[in-house]
Amino acid sequence: MKFFPLIWSAFTRRKARTVFTFLSVVVAFVLFSVLAAVRQGMVGQLSMVNAQRLQVVAKASPGSLMPVHYVSKIARVPGVVAVSPMIGIGGHYRDPKNRLNVLFVNARTIGKIFPGFKMGGHQSALLKDQQAAIAGPVLARRMGWHVGQTIPVQSSTPKKDGSTTWYFHLVGIYHADLPKAYQSFFIAHYQYFNQAVASQEFRNTAGQFFVRVNDARHISQIATAIDAQFANSSPQTYTQSVRMQVLSYLHAFGDVGAIVIGVGVAVFFTLLLIVTNTMGQSIRERTAEFAVLKSFGFNRLRVAVLVLAEALLLTIVGGIAGIGIGYVVVGLLTPSLSNALQTFGLTSAATAWGVALAVIFGLLASLFPVRQVTRLRTAAALGKR
Repeated sequence: MKFFPLIWSAFTRRKARTVFTFLSVVVAFVLFSVLAAVRQGMVGQLSMVNAQRLQVVAKASPGSLMPVHYVSKIARVPGVVAVSPMIGIGGHYRDPKNRLNVLFVNARTIGKIFPGFKMGGHQSALLKDQQAAIAGPVLARRMGWHVGQTIPVQSSTPKKDGSTTWYFHLVGIYHADLPKAYQSFFIAHYQYFNQAVASQEFRNTAGQFFVRVNDARHISQIATAIDAQFANSSPQTYTQSVRMQVLSYLHAFGDVGAIVIGVGVAVFFTLLLIVTNTMGQSIRERTAEFAVLKSFGFNRLRVAVLVLAEALLLTIVGGIAGIGIGYVVVGLLTPSLSNALQTFGLTSAATAWGVALAVIFGLLASLFPVRQVTRLRTAAALGKR
């Protein structure tokens, strides 16, 4: 006698109950997938951060503009390997829906500061043309760009000639084994922006400076030394390791993280009760059937395996379906959340944990029903028919 027909008959006995229990499992694992992606978006950023990178911003008001000549002073601080100013503009490509941000940087040093962006031979092409730009692979695919194309970006930031269209020559697409949010940058020459921008306020200024140091062990001392260079300047600077900045950011989300974990625990505890209750009801309704199986030679082990298989099939299939739907949901949420949570996404490790949890819940949900059927007395059960 095969197990599957017996399991299937158990599921179809109360179809509505089976369907709603299955949907409960699916919804729980969809939520698990989203929560796992949020967690990855919060803590995964630490693994992406280079321990040798500093960020310099205006002390009084981070985001305020600073003179670009600060670069030369920062570069003279012992331990500094490379410096790049950064300033950006927002805009769109052809259609207002095709939004992007253009980051203007020092093309000679940016590769040293962000070694995760592999530019390969494109860096030399970038240096030859002031209007050259390099795009991330995700951005290039979304926009339908190819190398050699001229990219017009319509922005609210006007140029000297009165135009608000900034033209870039796409000379390369960088490679990055990083989350999608890190593969959507559009990098261009700071000199092009500085010479073309109309507003005097933006000329020879930068919103922030990124610094690469030679030894992560001395990063705090180097940060202090940089700020000391501008102690009597206006504006003064505030220098912090990018890693510490991410930690501060995560600390601000600390309570949210605890809430996320609490919600996840509550949902899975409720799921465990639902599946256990469903299995318990099913076993009670089939007491006589299990007694018949025992009279036909099913020993305690085979009956226990049958009940265990029912619970595992319900939780594993529901779990895999939920994780699959969750993967789609996470993909839909990524564009709106990746700016705040750059590493937001469902990892293979989280998927494996999801499948493992489905197995664990199946085992836990079957404990009480297995105990019921293995202690069943055949003669007494048949007498109740």
